[in-house]
Amino acid sequence: MRTLSAACAVTAVLALLPATPAAAQPAPEPDRLTWSLAPSGADGPDGRARFDYVVEPGMRYDDHVAVRNLGEGELTVDLYAADAVNSETGGFDLLARDERSPSLGAWVAVGLPEVVVAPRSTVVIPFALTVPPDAEPGDHVGGVVAALTTGDQVRVERRVGARLYARVAGVVTPSLRVDPPSASYRGTANPAGAGEVDLTWTVVNTGNIRVAVRPSARVRGPFGLGEVSWTGDALPELLPGNAVTLTRTLTGVWPLGPLTVQAGAEPVASGDQPLTGSVDAAQGETTVWAVPWSALGAALLLAGILIALWRVRVALSRHRKAAGAATAGQSV
Repeated sequence: MRTLSAACAVTAVLALLPATPAAAQPAPEPDRLTWSLAPSGADGPDGRARFDYVVEPGMRYDDHVAVRNLGEGELTVDLYAADAVNSETGGFDLLARDERSPSLGAWVAVGLPEVVVAPRSTVVIPFALTVPPDAEPGDHVGGVVAALTTGDQVRVERRVGARLYARVAGVVTPSLRVDPPSASYRGTANPAGAGEVDLTWTVVNTGNIRVAVRPSARVRGPFGLGEVSWTGDALPELLPGNAVTLTRTLTGVWPLGPLTVQAGAEPVASGDQPLTGSVDAAQGETTVWAVPWSALGAALLLAGILIALWRVRVALSRHRKAAGAATAGQSV
């Protein structure tokens, strides 16, 4: 058995996870039942804000978690571990208790599956992280959860969690993929005005470590004419195997016919985790047609007016010629 030293811990943000309803309608919550969860030593919380390990396949690491009852009533919570996932918009969440955790959540065994905490007191619970011998190198992310389930006919689970990161030693490969984006052009009623391109694209972390993502977008006409580009701030960490869907509206885009639209994602360092070596940005591309309908409509209207004026002019000319011929005949 090997005990993880405090030197392996890295300070970051404690994840407070949202309540997960077990049914469509929520049940009333008990009054004043609030609690927190934090990394701990055997004697109490040790100042870490998350669990962060560098581990070897086949090894066991022992640690502790502290449940603190912040309320005035006795608290009974279930303790378990679960894998982390990104929501569709990139947020951090943990799998529900009834969802299978194929990675880190399955490696953690909590010493007490249920704990009773007296009001305004703290209980420290040991847990063990056992890394499988065939664990893949890279980041495995999850969390330890303290959950309170309430209700009879309708059951509601309220969860508080502490993030848990374990990097298995080995070759790490930061890598992103951008799936083919979708785009549409919206023109304006002003024939001389520029329109907008609405762009949606999905970024997938195809590497084996978590990365932050700096998104970008660009649109340009034939031969690079009328280029409009945008680069956003880096998004929070994207976990290995997870994806985030992004949207952006590019303004000031001229209707130049076929427009090339590119969506990009650059992997950057996530928090205290540096990226070493050259890391390529990912890019997806599509084409959207931007037809200047208002300008074409104005041109057709002008052409119609000119044709009508030309026809009136021709008709007047013919009328004059006919009138002149009639006058000449009467003179004879």
